[in-house]
Amino acid sequence: MTVEPGSTSLPPGRAGQAPRLGRLVVAGVDHLTAGQGLRDRLFVEEADLPAFYARLRGAGLDQGVLLATCDRVVVVGMADDPEAGAAAVRRTLAGTAGIPEGDLESCFLARTGAEALAHLFSIAASLESQVLGEPEVLGQVKAAQRSAEAAAALGPELASVFDAAYSVAKRVRSETAIGENAVSIAAAACQVAREILGSFDDARALLVGAGEAGVLVAEKLKHQGLANIWVADPLAPRGDALAARLGAHRLAMDEIATALARMDLVLTGLGGAVPVITTEAAAAALKRRRFKPTFFLDGAVPADVDPEVASLDGAYLFNLQDLERIALAGREKRSFAALDARLIVEDEVQAFTLAEGYRAQAPAVRALRRHFEAQRRAVLDANPGISAEEATRLLVSRLLHGPFRALRELAGGADSGGGAPALDADLVARLFGVPPGGADGAPAEDDEGTP
Repeated sequence: MTVEPGSTSLPPGRAGQAPRLGRLVVAGVDHLTAGQGLRDRLFVEEADLPAFYARLRGAGLDQGVLLATCDRVVVVGMADDPEAGAAAVRRTLAGTAGIPEGDLESCFLARTGAEALAHLFSIAASLESQVLGEPEVLGQVKAAQRSAEAAAALGPELASVFDAAYSVAKRVRSETAIGENAVSIAAAACQVAREILGSFDDARALLVGAGEAGVLVAEKLKHQGLANIWVADPLAPRGDALAARLGAHRLAMDEIATALARMDLVLTGLGGAVPVITTEAAAAALKRRRFKPTFFLDGAVPADVDPEVASLDGAYLFNLQDLERIALAGREKRSFAALDARLIVEDEVQAFTLAEGYRAQAPAVRALRRHFEAQRRAVLDANPGISAEEATRLLVSRLLHGPFRALRELAGGADSGGGAPALDADLVARLFGVPPGGADGAPAEDDEGTP
């Protein structure tokens, strides 16, 4: 069930829902319901998590995991009363941020039961992110679970739900193309660079200038394992700051031409009056490299890399427009993949719900088995040496006595209008595997001849 943003309470729980699923609640804000400013205010720093979880328990949520990222500040938790659980989350988030609880009314989301499960599965599979298929999301979810465990806020009940979410995310990754296509300029640059170079293990990159595109690409390359980065900038303080930010080496502007032969990637973003990388300098560098491939990304207007460089053997020159086309194609492909991914989520929610139903009925099945066994032992103990035919006849009579009596009471209550539920013949047939008309085609009778 779903509570729309702005609602102050949750609808009552679904009757007959399995205990664990019936206690599940997902509540908070995300990029679809709240702006970045509010999400930033609600964000809980790692050092403050123990205190946050203590307040959450004090507010009435017995288990919980806080997913606090740039896209969302959401608690996945367990509560006997989902309405009270959602209220506890809202009260705790507002109190921790020091804002009135009413400020969350118009943007607060809350889901329970199967819908909460589907939402968590979708988050783990990166279907609820601003960037579809973002690979970092699953790691963020796992880190959040570890933090909750460290704060003693996670029990086996909720942990098993998260384990199921990880399995769904793995299936989505393995069965769809949700993460195969770059959807941002930085991701597209890394994808193309990897296709050209093959590996970043021993690669070297030169970043010229502090242009946003070049810096974003450099950061993503570093995240993907490229460790050797040099920075050159006409303004020494700016270059020093950028090198410190990236953990990179410094290079003077007049050293660029000489250093080109050592570079596998060149990222630029100055936009000066004349190109920083001339055709002559690039040709000389490629010759010294024995034409080993070099990836050039020109993120500047006017161009920092002479367009003629693209004609050189071993040179692969891209600009922002080239990468934007790659990213656009990637977004379209991920959108199609997301359709398949959502079908997987639906399938997994159904499977989890079915398994929960079996789990919820297990105590009744075990009790029924114990009851049948007790009746069998009672027949044998009361009649030592009895024949198999007589023992089975007595056992059947014992086993049917209670159900017949209950069925007569149900039928009598329904006939008299006393409010008792009507006899469900189909249910009886399904429980005991009775064919239409009885086993011999005649109406079934009990041991006293009473239908």
